[in-house]
Amino acid sequence: MSMTPSRLLQALHECLAARPLAACEPNAHPKRFIVAYSGGLDSHCLLHLLSTCREQLAVSIEAVHVHHGLQADADRWAEHCQQVCQQLDVPLTMLHVTARAAKGESPEAAARTARYAALREVIKQGDVLLTAQHRDDQAETLLLQLFRGSGSRGQASMPRQRPFAEGEHWRPLLDVSRDELRHYAEQQQFNWEEDPSNQDINFDRNYLRHEVMPVLHRRWPAIDETLGRVASQQAENENLLEILAAQDMRGMLDAEHSLSVTGLNGLDEARQRNVLRLWVRQQGLGLPSLRKLLQVQRDMLGAGVDRNPHLEWSGVELRRYRDRLYAMRPLLAVDENWRGEWNLQETINLPWSGQLSSRDTIGEGLRTNLLQTGESIQLRLRHGGERCRPVGRGQQHSLKNLFQEAGIPP
Repeated sequence: MSMTPSRLLQALHECLAARPLAACEPNAHPKRFIVAYSGGLDSHCLLHLLSTCREQLAVSIEAVHVHHGLQADADRWAEHCQQVCQQLDVPLTMLHVTARAAKGESPEAAARTARYAALREVIKQGDVLLTAQHRDDQAETLLLQLFRGSGSRGQASMPRQRPFAEGEHWRPLLDVSRDELRHYAEQQQFNWEEDPSNQDINFDRNYLRHEVMPVLHRRWPAIDETLGRVASQQAENENLLEILAAQDMRGMLDAEHSLSVTGLNGLDEARQRNVLRLWVRQQGLGLPSLRKLLQVQRDMLGAGVDRNPHLEWSGVELRRYRDRLYAMRPLLAVDENWRGEWNLQETINLPWSGQLSSRDTIGEGLRTNLLQTGESIQLRLRHGGERCRPVGRGQQHSLKNLFQEAGIPP
């Protein structure tokens, strides 16, 4: 099957029809299609196809180029993108980013993270970001996820569409092969840029593309289509697992989004892990490995109510207090000698995390005459051994016991 504008139109209409009901409200038709344009073959084809369909789409078409500065030719690529967009009469936004790899992170992953962070700033309500990943990319992604031991969510690979920033992100070319795009580009006599790093087989994806996939294609010519179907099936499976987890989690959450240990222990082990994955993901935190989930079940769900176990994985802390599980990002280190003042009338930001604010209440809290005298409350970290005498009590109590009495997590 050859790549044509009508085929792209069909793919875009399928994305539009498959949007969640929440996105299909009146006036929810996309206002702008914004193509992530690198200057390479794939995104050049997508941009050109889209520009030929602009009258049928009745949607504003724009492009955005992310300048990473990682390659010596980065400036030339940016100039090429400007020239092509001028020829197609498509407005272009140029974004400059600095991609610094964190410890244990590859330069490729750091560049991808920086690229999508920059794109999030561009995508507003009513916008759809279009990227040019195709069927071969999807097959490579699925194999990489399998080699990493990923579960069904990872094996679902790249979704055709998803919420993104204030808008959406669509991949309309996932049913199109790399060869079909190359044929279209040659037919249209495009000039495009080639990233030399795409030939470096030290990168896992490039090794798959250049060394593994040709062997698989010789034995199974339709392997990319087959793997694409597997990814779609796994996406359906993951959606069903998420629905089940949401049902199981009903009634387990409180206002702080902590999770009931008793509720979890009422489920079998597989459903416990399913709920834990959804719960962590809903808070925007990194997912735990299977090994970590098994450790949560053994060391945290099975702990006595008087224990306060905690567990960490990359960028996440999981803590238990009494019958509740709390997931959070690690607290920032703070000076133990920190001091602060609070006049109760303003909300104060704490240096490690969170805020302090006040509200009127009857029969508890601080006396209102503190507000009347204009005095400030002195703030500091606990050092242990603090005692106070609450209003209405005849003697002092340790702050630790008062917190325990009120059910405040340590």
